[in-house]
Amino acid sequence: MIKKLEVIVYPKPNKKKEFSQSLQNLFENLLKHCSSLKIDESGEGVKYKILAQWETADQMRNSLRSEEFRVLSGAISALTKNSIIRLNDKKVSSDFLKIK
Repeated sequence: MIKKLEVIVYPKPNKKKEFSQSLQNLFENLLKHCSSLKIDESGEGVKYKILAQWETADQMRNSLRSEEFRVLSGAISALTKNSIIRLNDKKVSSDFLKIK
């Protein structure tokens, strides 16, 4: 069964560019850990939707422990004011660090 992680983040107004650059720099490396990865921006950096999918729960767990996901977690913690996290369409937390 496919595992899906959806993260919606709202960057701090003065950190939009920095968050966007972080995502751009991380994208290729994050993609190596996922079956599918999509990042959508809306409202000129007001909101980002990150959608990652894996074939198995083990693949997902291993990915979330990777260096790339730790860097993403740090960017979310430092550069955003709010986040919504859903795992398989269920809201699990607003703290990226807690989903591991």
